[in-house]
Amino acid sequence: MTYHINHESNEYRTPLFTVKRVNLTFPDGKARDYDLIDIQDAVTILPLDDEGNVYFVRQYRVGSKKELLELPAGKIEDAEDPLLTAQRELREEIGMSARSWISLGGFYMTPGYATEYMHSYFAQGLYPDPLNPDDDEFINLTRIPLAKVLEMIDQQAIEDSKTLALFALARRYLPPNNL
Repeated sequence: MTYHINHESNEYRTPLFTVKRVNLTFPDGKARDYDLIDIQDAVTILPLDDEGNVYFVRQYRVGSKKELLELPAGKIEDAEDPLLTAQRELREEIGMSARSWISLGGFYMTPGYATEYMHSYFAQGLYPDPLNPDDDEFINLTRIPLAKVLEMIDQQAIEDSKTLALFALARRYLPPNNL
């Protein structure tokens, strides 16, 4: 199938994203306008320590109108390599670096209306190496044993989509006695 973008125009710009109006032609020749959020790509990290604990952050999210438990994540700045972004974000959000990094691939967050692509990583061999968090981040760090995390997923106690996606992508790397 072939789709063709006929034109796009900027409708609204914020420091975080731009809303564009995109006219798309479908394979049958019909065209339709869409609103598209053009936003920078991001990273999410699943950090697992040597004792089998996963590091999470709990922070308020305006879209959910409540605090969510989620894996460390952040936006890629100025065409930075995604792995370097992940390494920086881990230091900023949980105060740790990792000796081992595995790329888990990636996925689009909300492809029906946004361009954001999420790069994902599994980090092990954690050791203290803090950086100061961003000024607008009020993060509460939480360590949870992996077996408990998997129970929480089954009980739908974790509602953050990128966190759920990373556990699906990391399943082949997680210790087998926890699956």
